[in-house]
Amino acid sequence: MKLWLLKAAGTLEDEEIILEDSVITIGGAEFPNLSSIKNEEQVQKLILEKYPGMRGDRSETWAVDICSFVTKIKKGDLVAVPLKTRNEVLIGKVTGDYEYRQITDFISHIRRVRWLKTLPKGVFEEEYNVDFNSPEALFLIKADPEKLADFIETKSLGALIEELSFALEDMDYLRERMLELVYRLAETDEIPEVRKIAAEMEKMLREK
Repeated sequence: MKLWLLKAAGTLEDEEIILEDSVITIGGAEFPNLSSIKNEEQVQKLILEKYPGMRGDRSETWAVDICSFVTKIKKGDLVAVPLKTRNEVLIGKVTGDYEYRQITDFISHIRRVRWLKTLPKGVFEEEYNVDFNSPEALFLIKADPEKLADFIETKSLGALIEELSFALEDMDYLRERMLELVYRLAETDEIPEVRKIAAEMEKMLREK
């Protein structure tokens, strides 16, 4: 598990969408689907095709940021997103691979996350010795594994038992619904093999 700092939150509207939709983005919405990207050189080629005058360190840094977002962040990694409109840093756990989905003029390259908590910017900067004014939009933060584990949301035994109870109730409802459909299926003569199939389905459901 790694901790990434991602400085790409967009406008106030974009920040609200990031929070509500539980996604992160690297920006660069002007570029097409990047699912086939394998390295920084491919990204830099796209950048220079779009912005021929952007050469040198600026295009290289942007290419590294985008490529890292698409290929190097892994499910299970943690990401820290400093907000522009609040004095807070969002901490989330990455739950999805790269996706291309046009949400706003700023958000189209995304990863799904589960937001865990927020920290004041000053506390985060001091704790992890980072500079929010650095030119990189995405980079790894050195952190002790035990410290990273503190970010992971833990639930009480009672809360876990309650969630399990709800899940079992849903399973019971689904099973009853499937049995009901099987009975209805068995009552029709429209397809010759329907009765036989329905009987087999019922047997399988009752044995589960």
